[in-house]
Amino acid sequence: MASAEVLLSFGLGLAAVGLIYAAVRLCRSRASPSPLLAELLASRVQYALAGLIFGLLAPLDMRPSLSAAADLATAFLVGIFGLVVGCSIELRLLRHVSRPLLLLEIGYLVLLGLGLWALSYGFSQGGVDGAVLWGVCGLGAACWVRQSGRGGQKKKSTSLSPSVSALVGLLLAGVGIMQLRPGGFEIYLPLGFPSVVVVEGTWAEWGSCLVLGALVGLIMDLATRSVSSGYLYYMIAVGLLLGSGIAGALGLEPLWVGAVAGIWLVNATMRRLDILRALEQGQDMVRTVLPGVAGWALGAAFVEGGFELAFSAWILLALIAVVPGVRLGVWHGMGKLLGRSVHQRTGVEPRQLLELDDLGLVIALSLATVLPAGQGAALLAAALLGQRLMHIVAVWTTGRLSAA
Repeated sequence: MASAEVLLSFGLGLAAVGLIYAAVRLCRSRASPSPLLAELLASRVQYALAGLIFGLLAPLDMRPSLSAAADLATAFLVGIFGLVVGCSIELRLLRHVSRPLLLLEIGYLVLLGLGLWALSYGFSQGGVDGAVLWGVCGLGAACWVRQSGRGGQKKKSTSLSPSVSALVGLLLAGVGIMQLRPGGFEIYLPLGFPSVVVVEGTWAEWGSCLVLGALVGLIMDLATRSVSSGYLYYMIAVGLLLGSGIAGALGLEPLWVGAVAGIWLVNATMRRLDILRALEQGQDMVRTVLPGVAGWALGAAFVEGGFELAFSAWILLALIAVVPGVRLGVWHGMGKLLGRSVHQRTGVEPRQLLELDDLGLVIALSLATVLPAGQGAALLAAALLGQRLMHIVAVWTTGRLSAA
């Protein structure tokens, strides 16, 4: 049984969540809230605060059930974001990719890797662990804001613009996370010979991700062929939970499984437009759940292992200094070398150079599950704070960047 002090602190936490809810309702009911406040509420920061309070103050008796629910939500979030990135890799549309945007993203990736590698030596004499550096590079690469449609069009579109940064971010993060996971697993074949197949080694695990992802994509393709449009998202969610759960149990990377499943699905399905519409309509729910789960994971990791301040400072500096600095540098460099008109052909708005995409937060959430609790809490805190800070900076400087 929980002690009176624990119950009292949890009750105060529930009261704090109630106050947050009341404050949000009050701000939204105002006739003309400030633009900055409206942007913060639209970014769902209140859900992250509520999740953090529950993660910090939940009684021990409640933590197993809450953790199980958070693990299920994490598996879904990792899978759905991997699937969305995979669905942007539609082979018949790759020839329409903007070459200036491709150059911009490639330049960003190269300089970002060098910048993060140099920054890691500033916080550790020999640099941080290689697997962690791979994961953080993937986080920084995936933070590039993905776009809908082609050419930066404002109207709604039934296609996703392929993003080199998002795909490379998944690959780099997966390399780091799989190195941190316990490697190797066994597959029992009841009718096969031999009856047990041992999968170990880097290439075997990567190949297993490809096979599992393709199998999940095939299952989703078959399962969604005769389903009405209103139930498509639920069928996709079930397939992702199945694939992500198997991947997590085997020590494989759910991000890769989701991405491969998305590539298979978007290129094989006969209902491409319906599936893309379903994914687009489900993004609002995903953006609501994600900060709450990240806040809970941060609080739970802090209670379990404390907080590594130096590690958090390194991640935060990378997100608010290295990532936007490299983007702006490559952006202005392209303008000087190729002319200012090239900026319009990238389809990227100046504000997007400062924003950090939710895919980066998903990678931080996945990476935190394999790091020590203290580092996991530090990583999530830096990712949440960095995303909010850069959002505020983007709101404040939108006009200046457009005029530059």
